[in-house]
Amino acid sequence: MAYNAVTETVILFGGSGEGGALGDTWEWDGQTKTWTELFPAASPSPRIGTSLAYDAITREIVLFGGNGSTGDLNDTWSWNGATWTQRFPAASPSPRQVSSIAYDASLGQVVLFGGRAPDGQSLDDTWAWNGIRWTQLKLPAQPPARYTGAMDFDPFSDGLVLFAGWLACCTPLDDTWLLAPVLAR
Repeated sequence: MAYNAVTETVILFGGSGEGGALGDTWEWDGQTKTWTELFPAASPSPRIGTSLAYDAITREIVLFGGNGSTGDLNDTWSWNGATWTQRFPAASPSPRQVSSIAYDASLGQVVLFGGRAPDGQSLDDTWAWNGIRWTQLKLPAQPPARYTGAMDFDPFSDGLVLFAGWLACCTPLDDTWLLAPVLAR
């Protein structure tokens, strides 16, 4: 899920249901306390473990990867409030699911960290999406590999805070990291 600041709603895509991976788009309106299923003209394939974040510059929600019927994915989609559009950047993070993703206001970009690779291993790479392309960030210090970590922007420290996650099957992490703007530039 991700909050869409333009429509002041939350967008939910995919997940897992009784029949397997889902490919539906839902919108939560907090004012009316209602879920509405949306039927966009284009949509990503059904998947679980996808990552979504709102991009304040492009005013779109960015969706990356997940696990679908063909395995782990590395596709990028954007939601403009009415439909999904697949993006075809020259470079992308490798296929993965359950990555940490958030908009970094100090960078003006969506940042993706880690995730779980198709072989089940945790990843430790960091990527930034500027609305057109993914760029791998080379950081002088970075968190250990992980998937399902919680990440969001902290305006007081002017950076992304990453907390916890899983190193590999059955190895939980409980550490906290700050991706400060000085590290990513």
